[in-house]
Amino acid sequence: MTLQDRILDFLPWSIAALLLAGVVHIVSILLMPLVAPSDAYHRLLAAAKSQAPSPNGVVMLDAAAPDNQPLPFEDPAVVKGACVYDLSGGLLRLTAPVDGEHFLGISFHNAAGPVFHAVTDRGANKGKIEIVLGQAPQIEDLEEADPDDGPPPSETRVTAPAPRGFVLIRAFAKRGSDVERARAAVNAVKCESFDVAD
Repeated sequence: MTLQDRILDFLPWSIAALLLAGVVHIVSILLMPLVAPSDAYHRLLAAAKSQAPSPNGVVMLDAAAPDNQPLPFEDPAVVKGACVYDLSGGLLRLTAPVDGEHFLGISFHNAAGPVFHAVTDRGANKGKIEIVLGQAPQIEDLEEADPDDGPPPSETRVTAPAPRGFVLIRAFAKRGSDVERARAAVNAVKCESFDVAD
């Protein structure tokens, strides 16, 4: 048996081993968010329980630092806050005043982490962002309860893919002196639960 024959005999096993390793790698990456012991939702839920949210329902997050990152890959020049929600207790109304000069970003995530809706200060209507979040049956009930002239024109309704999740609020601070203004912008966002009957 020549060296070439031995290589050809070994080649199918090598290819099979590489394919198996690739499949295991891909599956482990896809399962990681589901089996992670401390995903973003649970870290934010713990932060909401450990520090009282503001009267508006927003929990301010610590500034990103090498030894302290509540969420991965966050920019230290961005001030962050979060609202953790559970739609089994009713719909969520988020309102945010914007000044049109400074960045304010709002992203809605389900409990597993993926973003399903996002808006920035550029999407504001008359200086305000107003979003109502609910599951499909809740949104349908809300639409049935609308007056004849329809919902408020400034209101955006978003259907959530799951009952639990979180909202991330980000305000950009260009300089160190802008941090307090950015914190005030995040604190001005209001997250409140309500029922269709309210």
